[in-house]
Amino acid sequence: MNSQTLQPFGQHLLSTVWHAEHDGQRWHAGRLAPREALPVTVAGGTVHYGLSVFEGLKAYRGANGRPHLFRPRDHARRLQQSALRLALPTVPEALFLEACAMLLAAVDDDLPPMGAGAIYLRPTLYASDEGLGLRPGRRHGFTVIANPCIDPPRKQLRLWAEPVMSRAAPGGLGGIKAAANYAAGLGGLLAARDRGYDDVLWLDALTHTALCEAGTMNVFAELDGVLTTPPLDGTLLAGITRDTVLALAAQRGLATAEAPITLAALRAASAAGRLGAMFGTGTACRLVEIVEIGTDQGPIVPTAGDTVETFYQALKQAQEAGDEGWNWPVPASTVATAAVEAASA
Repeated sequence: MNSQTLQPFGQHLLSTVWHAEHDGQRWHAGRLAPREALPVTVAGGTVHYGLSVFEGLKAYRGANGRPHLFRPRDHARRLQQSALRLALPTVPEALFLEACAMLLAAVDDDLPPMGAGAIYLRPTLYASDEGLGLRPGRRHGFTVIANPCIDPPRKQLRLWAEPVMSRAAPGGLGGIKAAANYAAGLGGLLAARDRGYDDVLWLDALTHTALCEAGTMNVFAELDGVLTTPPLDGTLLAGITRDTVLALAAQRGLATAEAPITLAALRAASAAGRLGAMFGTGTACRLVEIVEIGTDQGPIVPTAGDTVETFYQALKQAQEAGDEGWNWPVPASTVATAAVEAASA
């Protein structure tokens, strides 16, 4: 693919997908298929009751010209955790790896050269049988869609801290990648844009004082020199990029913390000159700088510094070429071999 024809994330879906079906007893062999040929069940659990979970991971072309996936096994395990919460059949790791490797091989010509972009893969698990009434699905589909996209540009975002609506509550679905979470977040996004902000900053559902997630991103803040991110308390997603940033920071000897961050603490730190950079992380965006948080008590403005650029470049290096001491990029050929070995074990 000519890198000049690449589009931003989500805007160009390839026509070839990978698809497998679960009949209530077992998964059947997956196959490549035209995206338009997949059945759409309008009277089933996915449409009516939100019985759908998904993952998002990226494939890159390395310096040797060969494709690799970034942390695919971590994504496979997270999909399994999401499936269990919604009583969906878990996708074996071998099947997940097979699906990604087979589709990636089929669309290799659309994978950009190193540094120009990636192919975003969207594995989706959903109920596919028809029938009204809330119950676990009896038949399910597992599909992987491919989206070639440009290398995410460096962005600066202004966020609105939503004081009324909530994304997730303790004991809910906030910690899994359920489709329902994203539908619930749309109102906050539109409310933030109505106020002139780029995206929403979700706060905790109980007090609306502590940071949760920013739109579809995990958030980080430099507080007193410590790179801090909200803890995984079940109300926010355990982001793979979030985990990667924490590992990269520790590798560099930087202090990190997974601890609550309140708006009051951010405001006080900003006034005292103790608030450094803030940023959001996610598979689609990689890393974006947060330059302002709007609140009813006035804006909170982080201090610009080198941290955002440092971690943006560190993430790019880790995703595209690997990082010393970690085996995060997994060659597509290795993924395919691992899938075969796991299936025969």
